[in-house]
Amino acid sequence: MDRVQLDELTLVNFRNIQKAVIQPCSRFNVISGQNGMGKTNLVEAVYLLGALRSFRTTKRSELIFHDAPKAKIKGRFGSLLAGLNCEVDIEENSRAVTADGKRVSASGHHFQMLPMVLFHPQVMELVQGSPDARRRFIDRALFQADVSYPSLFKSYTRVIANRNRILKDGLPDRRALYPFDLQLAELGAQLVRLRYDFIKLMEPFFIEAVTKISDGGTASMTYQPKIEGDKDAFLKALDARFQRDCALRYTTGGPQSDDVLFTLNGHEAKKFGSQGQQRTLVLAAKIAETRALTGSTGRIPLLLFDDVSSELDKGRNRHLFEFLQGMGGQVFITTTHRDYIHIDGERKDFAVEAGGFELLTE
Repeated sequence: MDRVQLDELTLVNFRNIQKAVIQPCSRFNVISGQNGMGKTNLVEAVYLLGALRSFRTTKRSELIFHDAPKAKIKGRFGSLLAGLNCEVDIEENSRAVTADGKRVSASGHHFQMLPMVLFHPQVMELVQGSPDARRRFIDRALFQADVSYPSLFKSYTRVIANRNRILKDGLPDRRALYPFDLQLAELGAQLVRLRYDFIKLMEPFFIEAVTKISDGGTASMTYQPKIEGDKDAFLKALDARFQRDCALRYTTGGPQSDDVLFTLNGHEAKKFGSQGQQRTLVLAAKIAETRALTGSTGRIPLLLFDDVSSELDKGRNRHLFEFLQGMGGQVFITTTHRDYIHIDGERKDFAVEAGGFELLTE
């Protein structure tokens, strides 16, 4: 199976890293050091090459080393992408991305070319948090799995913003909303179908992972749309919600308010699951995402695990490492203590201190 493989990473003035050139291992890369030294910064930089956005901030200024005019991230890829050079230049008010010198946009083609799966402490919100966290999870996966999804999602988001603007003005005429309703119905029905299909693709992998990690128990991951059906069903639902939308001054139905329900042994995990059980479900969901993306893109995603040992106990860590050993992709793992990472086989260890990286040898 082909995989996404980063052969060289160059960072210039990125967060606390003034200059670093790293040749990662094709399998496991363990980055160890105390908190605040730059471990997560490296994972964030790799993620930016594929996702074109940070998972930590929306402020570009925070990504640039103090007093520097801009930051640069450069990745040279191997395996099936052999020879691909991707660069991200970040200034306070702009971002430019190129692949082999050609300008890249935030499109499905780029995301599908460089799929990545990220596990970091905030991902625990997937079960514990609001529906927004679960929508972000499924949308981010679909941005990489389906080449049409990013433009479809952006179009829907633009139309919903325009419809909400009219509602906020108060007491709109139905005729003023109808053109937006037509667009929402068509785009919304497509979004719901793609989300539903991808959840169904992930669910068997999710159930299998939960069974292995928890040594028993039944689990489910179910998409819960506010409106489902074809374009006509959406139009009827929007019409039925007209008075409510006018009263609340925003659109109450559609993919922007959908949810994903996680259950364990027949009970909603958010309400009744222990912290350990919730962590099992989150880990299983990320494993399912990895396997579903592998099937959808035809390549094993690049896997990023930030401070994973602080979020998972000994047993869940063991199951995670067993999965990673068998998956065959390239993996980056940060930790405060590299002895926490029980990985056999091809591996490089890097120590980080104050933004500097050193390759460790036994």
